[in-house]
Amino acid sequence: MAILYSKFTSIGHVLVLVVLSHLCCIQACADERMKITLTDQEYPPLTMAPTEPPGLLTSIVRESFRLVNVEVEFVSVPNNRAIAGILRGLYDASYGWAHTPERDEKLLYSSLPIYSMRMVFFQKSDRKIQWDTLKDLKQYRIGVTLGDFYSDEFTALSHSGGLSVDAASNDITNFKKLLLDRIELFPIEQDVGQYIVKKYFTIEEQQKITFQSRAISDVPVYFVVRRDYRQATEILDRFNRGFRQLASSGQLEKMTAAYRAQYLDKQ
Repeated sequence: MAILYSKFTSIGHVLVLVVLSHLCCIQACADERMKITLTDQEYPPLTMAPTEPPGLLTSIVRESFRLVNVEVEFVSVPNNRAIAGILRGLYDASYGWAHTPERDEKLLYSSLPIYSMRMVFFQKSDRKIQWDTLKDLKQYRIGVTLGDFYSDEFTALSHSGGLSVDAASNDITNFKKLLLDRIELFPIEQDVGQYIVKKYFTIEEQQKITFQSRAISDVPVYFVVRRDYRQATEILDRFNRGFRQLASSGQLEKMTAAYRAQYLDKQ
């Protein structure tokens, strides 16, 4: 009887090992090495792939993919070229983009947002511009950056003529226009706006620029991939898995805290 029990025990151990081996094989096959090229638009300090350390969103995307065995290569392009290039099929994937009807037709989004951007108006320090709704701002000249999204309401009013907007190719140009009184308001993500003003303008110029405490909107942004990209489903699945691992491990919280300490708490 003891011999029979021993045999069954040995067989049980073998079966367990076989099952575990099979599961490991499945996981290994699922996580075979992959490589993807992403556009990296200039939106410092959130996206800064060519620099070390990189921006927060760049780090989040890179680390999420590293956890699921995907190598990421970044191609730096201007904001408007990044999103327009993906929609036209010139690039495969990117990150830091919000939902819009046009984008939703051609892109797949990560299951969770990777960040929420707080959009605010920057203005000259000597001005007092108050508003209850965006419609109240029709009389003001508002600078916008090509390719950027501020809110659904802002987009609708801009297209209908409910807001007077003046587009520029980049954020720095819009801040220069603000200083020259060519525009009176400029919407941008709060952290990004503060970073740009501090990095690219003199102390005297910085003192002339401020931002409103009231937010236009809080915009969740995502990792995105072209719907017709041949590996879109697998890439998206891997990113979702890697991002969840990053969040559940506590590493995402640590990365965000380090980012704020480096770029924002000192301002």
